[in-house]
Amino acid sequence: MKLQIEETVHHSFLIKHIPKPEVDEYKLYFLHYILNKTILAPNVKEQLIITTMLVQTALDIHENIPDYTGVDRPSIGMDSQLSILAGDYFSGLYYSILANIEEREYITLLATAIKQINELKMNLYYMENETPEDYLETRKQIQSLLIKYIAEHVQVVQEIHVIEEILFTNEIINNITNSFELEKQDILEKQVNKTKGMIDKLSERQKQDFMQILDSIIYQHTSSEME
Repeated sequence: MKLQIEETVHHSFLIKHIPKPEVDEYKLYFLHYILNKTILAPNVKEQLIITTMLVQTALDIHENIPDYTGVDRPSIGMDSQLSILAGDYFSGLYYSILANIEEREYITLLATAIKQINELKMNLYYMENETPEDYLETRKQIQSLLIKYIAEHVQVVQEIHVIEEILFTNEIINNITNSFELEKQDILEKQVNKTKGMIDKLSERQKQDFMQILDSIIYQHTSSEME
């Protein structure tokens, strides 16, 4: 599935000018996990996973575009402009793919999720008087909202809260800095303990699978810190 997504987002011109788009393997895993619990036709499951990850990749590309507001870089450079266009292009691909297999309800679903995610990002951008807890909660929603929309639509919601916490753990490790004078290590420790407690309440098979994912996230962080 990852290779299929990478082939879909491969564009000979863009790849010369911007970094290769990264596919979030954890989100891909959880999408696959959720949709495998449904009775959707295999081709619909596959295309829905691909299109959702296209949207996620587009959102990630836009998220990582530098905000040039300084005197030295008063306007965004060509690489950033191309990243904006690339994100729009990848986002638009989902519409074409789902339209071709006549899954129009998912077009509306993903469009609604994109709209809400962008609203949350705007709230985050202009956040001034909110508490650190509000900041972290908004970041968590942004990371998991796309998958949550899919899970709720196909009515596979039993594990969605645990999935949210696992994805947020990964977000804390990779993207959250000491905003609001927060101590990242303390936040991460509390988040890991919280997530492990939620995983312990799952069935034995779910517990094994989800704990393996969480351990993988933590291991990558630990290895990076040691380097």
